[in-house]
Amino acid sequence: MTLALVLLLGAALISMAAPRMLGPLAATAVPPGILLAGWLGSLAGALFFGVSAVVTLAWPDHAPAEAAVEAVVQCLSVVFHAVQPWIIETLAVIGALALLAMTVRAVILGRRYAREQVRLLDYHRDVVSIVARSREDDVMWLAHPMPMAYSVAGRPGFVVATDGLSQCLSGSEREAVLAHERAHLRGSHHLIVTACDILAAVLPAVPLFAAAPSAVKTLVELTADQHAARATSTATVCSALTVVSASALPQPAGALGLSNETSLRLLKLRISGRTRCPKVSYATAAALSMAMPVATALVVLAATSAAVCLTPTLA
Repeated sequence: MTLALVLLLGAALISMAAPRMLGPLAATAVPPGILLAGWLGSLAGALFFGVSAVVTLAWPDHAPAEAAVEAVVQCLSVVFHAVQPWIIETLAVIGALALLAMTVRAVILGRRYAREQVRLLDYHRDVVSIVARSREDDVMWLAHPMPMAYSVAGRPGFVVATDGLSQCLSGSEREAVLAHERAHLRGSHHLIVTACDILAAVLPAVPLFAAAPSAVKTLVELTADQHAARATSTATVCSALTVVSASALPQPAGALGLSNETSLRLLKLRISGRTRCPKVSYATAAALSMAMPVATALVVLAATSAAVCLTPTLA
């Protein structure tokens, strides 16, 4: 039970603290890719440790690493060992039922989201293929005066742009916009955003999952901006973003566009620009976002255990 408590407390700390810690960093010089890795690592960590806590409770004997954790929180473990077995079994059953309910809900919502996305994308692809024209750059161009560009997920995904975009921007600015949209497709940003939407629908009361969709949508835009800045220049992306953001056209469902949170995106481009981080830094950010809360939980329980040990002495 001691290991299960550490894992459950770690999952709770991630769920409560991650949005407060990661959210404000979007307006700092921290690269957006690092922040995105931190959010995804936090989501994965909360799910993994929550599920692991239930599995540990249901484990027929001592779960792996149980002895090591009990050695750290020895006095607290003595208290837990005095708990009646039926209580632990009841908690395991409750946890398993809750986990089953969440899994079923996630599957149902996931299938619903998937069907709706496929329907919308197929319809959108059919309409665009009729009214748009394709040029050598593999972009579907629409004859519309408003400057607009967006990417549509699929196999294969594609970019849609308007003649207004081509007319309002210089050649390098147009390439920056297209590089931004292609970065969405290469990074599978549509799938990431959809996964966050499903998790938020399954666990809307958990702060981390409730905050993730909005934060991740912003971060994938910032990440795509940075890719575009490396393909062209920071000044070029800022100039193109300013023009395109003035478009009042709504983005179609299932698309990621280049027209939201302009002020934050311009600020981020100015302070982080074309920063390129090694791949290991993304893995490190994800790992730290998972490991630090659990380590904190272990420290808290160790301190509580020490207090339990000292209580008889003080008495």
